[in-house]
Amino acid sequence: MITIIGGVATALIGVVAGSLLTSRTERRHWSRDKQIEACAAVVAESTRIQLALRQAWREGETVDWIPWNVALGTVWMVGTPAVVGAAAAIDEVFWEYGDQFVHRTATSEELWAEARDCMETARLHFINVARLQVDPRHTRLSQGPVNRPSRSSFSGYGSPDPDI
Repeated sequence: MITIIGGVATALIGVVAGSLLTSRTERRHWSRDKQIEACAAVVAESTRIQLALRQAWREGETVDWIPWNVALGTVWMVGTPAVVGAAAAIDEVFWEYGDQFVHRTATSEELWAEARDCMETARLHFINVARLQVDPRHTRLSQGPVNRPSRSSFSGYGSPDPDI
């Protein structure tokens, strides 16, 4: 009788411990997946905003800031302090340069190049911070997801705009 009760108690303890460990692992995976989704949204939306600022300046188009703000809010909800700080740095660049392009008061391509480089540097920093948060074994990247060819590589190709 004692052996049966001991066996049942051991089995119950094993089931409870297993379910607790499984639940903890599932929460960790869910959290990691949400962090990756939030970081991907920040990268995508920061790229979209950069292109929208260029179009606002050149064509007078409006910039839809809502998806960017949603991406920021999401990363604030699930991101680590380092990831949140890196996302905030991208937003700071948008605040620093955005009005000049939205209101079309920017006066030169050199100013656009400076702003673009700051946006891309902040985005690359964000990507590196996010990669290391997701998996500390990742190595740092030295270039962002969008690579602009040099101006000289456009000769003879109808001169697409390399400044975007």
